[in-house]
This record gives sequence, C-alpha cells and structure tokens, in this order.
Amino acid sequence: MTESTKVAKTVVNKKERTIDIVIAHKLNSGSSNFKQQALIKLRTAVKHEKLSEIQLLKIWKGLFLSFYNTDKLVVQDEVSTKIAELTTLFKDYNDSFLFVKCFFITLQNHWNHIDQYRVDKFYLLSRKIVHSSFKLLKKYYVAPKEGEELQNKSNDEIYSGLVKVFKDTVLNPKNSTLTNGIVLHFADIYLEELFKVTQGAMDPFYLTKILLPFINFLSKSEDDVACRRIKERVFTRLVTTYSIFEKKDAFYLPKEGIRYSDDKPELFIVDYGMLSKLFFKCASSKTTLEVNRKMMYSLKNQMNRAYLAFKEIEESADNILDENGNYINPEMEEEIEGEEEEEIVEDEDDEEIEDGEEIEDDEEIEGDADIDDEEDDEEMEGDADIDDDDDEFNEDIEEEEEVPPPKNNKKNNNSKPQQKSQPQQKKPQSQQKPQPQQKKQPQKPQQTKVSSKKAPTKKSNK
Repeated sequence: MTESTKVAKTVVNKKERTIDIVIAHKLNSGSSNFKQQALIKLRTAVKHEKLSEIQLLKIWKGLFLSFYNTDKLVVQDEVSTKIAELTTLFKDYNDSFLFVKCFFITLQNHWNHIDQYRVDKFYLLSRKIVHSSFKLLKKYYVAPKEGEELQNKSNDEIYSGLVKVFKDTVLNPKNSTLTNGIVLHFADIYLEELFKVTQGAMDPFYLTKILLPFINFLSKSEDDVACRRIKERVFTRLVTTYSIFEKKDAFYLPKEGIRYSDDKPELFIVDYGMLSKLFFKCASSKTTLEVNRKMMYSLKNQMNRAYLAFKEIEESADNILDENGNYINPEMEEEIEGEEEEEIVEDEDDEEIEDGEEIEDDEEIEGDADIDDEEDDEEMEGDADIDDDDDEFNEDIEEEEEVPPPKNNKKNNNSKPQQKSQPQQKKPQSQQKPQPQQKKQPQKPQQTKVSSKKAPTKKSNK
C-alpha cells in the first residue's frame, strides 16, 4: 500500500468523523446558535455527502437529544419541520429511506426515556417524518405515458423501499422491544398524512402495496390492542371515511376551520376486491396466528361487502355514461335537462301560488265582513217582522176579550170557565204562525186571566 492511499484514507476518516460526531456534539449543546449552525451543516452534508447507517444513527441521537430539550410549542413545530425536511434533500431516495429507518430505530431505543410531558412533541416529530416520507413517493413517482402500463419498475422500487422500512422498524411484529405506543400513533396518522400529500390521487395498486405492512403485522402480531387499532383506524376508514359511501368511522373528528362547498371529498380509490383476496390468503396461511384468524376473516368479509356495493355503483353509472363520461342515450341527457327545467318551472309556480293564496285570503276576509253585515241586516228585519206578528196576535186576543158578559143569571157563572177556555182553543190556530211567536205566547194568556177576573168583581159589588 502506497503512502498516497494511506493519506487518502486518513482524510476520508477525518471527514467522516467531522460529519457525524461534530454535528452531533453541536446539536447537543445548550446554545441555540450552535444548534442552528449544526442544522445548517447537516443540510449541506445531506445534499453532498454519502452517509452510512452508523453515521445517520449518530446524527439522529444528536437530533433526538436536541429536540428533547426544545421547549415552547412554536419552537418545537419549527424545529420538527426543519428536521423532517432533511428527508427530501438526499440525492438518492434510498438514502432518504435509510434516514427514515434510523429515525424509527432511534425513537424505539429511547422511547422509555420520554416522559408524559415530552411525548406529544415526539408524536409531532413522527407525524412530520411520515409526511415527508410520503412526499418522497410523490417526488420520485414517474407518471406513465400514453400506452404504457400504470405499474412502472422505478415506481415499484420506490414503494417497495418505503414498505420495507416500515416492515423492519415500526411495524415489525417479531421485534420484542417494540412498544405499542409508536404503533398506535402510527396507525392514527397513516391515512391522514397520506391523503394530505396525495389528495386521494393515487393508483389503487400502489395504495394496496403501501398497506402491506399493516396486513403483515395483523397476521403475526400478538398485541391485541395494536391489532384492533390498526383495524379501526386504517382498514375501517377505507370503507367509511375515505370511501364513496359517505360514512364516517366512530373515531372521526371534524376538522377545524371554515368548510366550503367546493372542498374536495376525502376519499381514496381502493381496490376492495384485491384487499379481500389478501385478507383471505393471510387468514388461511399457516404462518398466521390462530388468535388473529378471526379478525382477518372479518376484514375479508368487510372488504367483500364494500366491493359488491362499489360494483353496484359502477353498474348504475355504466348505464348512464360511457367511457368518455358522455351520456349513452342523447334522450337521457334531454330528459335530465327537461327535469331541471320542470323543477325551475315548479318553483316559479309555487311562488305564484303563494302570491295567489295571499290575495285569496284578503278577499275571503273582505267577503266574510260583507256576509256578517248582511246577516246583521237580515236579523234586524226579522226582528221587525216578529214584532208586527206579535201586534197582530195581541189584536186577535183583544177582540176575543171584548165579548159582553151575560146579565144576572146563575148560568153566567158557569159560563166563565168557557170564556177562559175559548182563547185556549184558539191558541193552536195562532201557533201555526212562525216559530218566533211561540216565545211570547205564554205571556199573553196571563193578561187575559187578570182581565177576566176583574170583571166579575165589579159586578158583585153592584
């Protein structure tokens, strides 16, 4: 070995030591200025240097201790954003995936040293790292050209690399030192951050591929709590919250802020048939734990029901639209336009009917008032006619009373009751008149009785 090669190796070794050790020491210092300088040097090293896994683990230990001592929410959010942005600065996406892998290894090794007052900010950092890892998929994704297949070799390698990172670290069922706190939070934020990056514009094949670590964890993990959380927050949400069925899962929280009518719906294009087959294959596999078979079969049935419901919606859409989104029958388009015009006409008719009803109500009120006035006039005229009839009735009774009494004769005393009975015999004749006369009939005979009694008293005095 020549002296020149020895000098080159020593220079490389010194350069490697300065990258990982010096940056880690500055990140762990108490001065905020040294921390900012260390982050700047780390950005330049990430852009231009090829870092090994051991170097990245040393750097992540310095980042962990630096973030551990960071206080105040605004500062924590700013520092976590700067650390997560390092993921997208590497030249090669394999180095970026290695950086994400070292983060989960460091978080797992130091999880027991995080107290209840600092766990939230590390949840925030893990959310930002997951968000940046999904940005890598969007950054290196190659859109297929016309006539090419959707699945590209480079795209398969990118998705396979990220899936392998999750399988080996945060969703590794064989890792006995893995705490379920990281798994639970990872299941909560997975689909949320994926939708924030992709906005649902993701091929169903790659969406199924990126869910493989969860399926592997469900089939081989002994942690019941983590399995239930993955079932509820990942796969159930694909059927409810992020689906076209307009349902919300039991753990859905409405987002804060103003919601507009033109906001895009939160949904993924999911291949439910493929997921149903995968769950059935895993449930019937020999490597699957007996405890988890029931859950796998239930997820298989759930995806199968969603697949059948989705097929019904597709068939109903195929009967109306063609492949280009145009109406199959032009008559169908005319019918839909006619229905819209009829709805507009019906709305106008309803408004006219409401106006007409208001006018009719006013006319009815005026008509009722006129009818009441006419009824009052008729009642007054009827009362006047009744008074005239009463006068005629009184005159008839007076004529009957003017009959002269007989002279001194004993028979006359016997004839007095006959005189009283005569008006009573004629009363039925007078009662044939209108009914209002009956009210005053009982009063008039009393006057005749009084007058008939007075006449004999005068005669007896004489």
